[in-house]
Amino acid sequence: MGASGAYLKLGTQRIGEAVSPDRRWTAVLMVRNGGAMTGYATVVSVTHANWLERGIVWLWPENVFIADDNHGALSSGDQGQVGVGLKWESSTHLEVSYPERARIFKQVVNRGPLTITYASRN
Repeated sequence: MGASGAYLKLGTQRIGEAVSPDRRWTAVLMVRNGGAMTGYATVVSVTHANWLERGIVWLWPENVFIADDNHGALSSGDQGQVGVGLKWESSTHLEVSYPERARIFKQVVNRGPLTITYASRN
């Protein structure tokens, strides 16, 4: 593992996950510390639900969603995360919910056979 891999590991905290109903996929919720000049980013990655891919998702992420607190426009959790929810509507449909005032950097709607929808909330 190179220096960038070490940084990703040290600057990333896994804070939750949701497994699809058929147990083939895992949506992993993480928070990344961008360092002194940037804030925290809340990230959702989707990976196969096997132990190897779930264990290294922080190193080679399949990020489908990235957001932050929009320069303090909303409160963040104890690890710097914004309140993101993960809900599997079916084995191939993931819904990601997030606070209305979050600043969104990435929203992927298809990842392989999966469809991902997004919903902002107050």
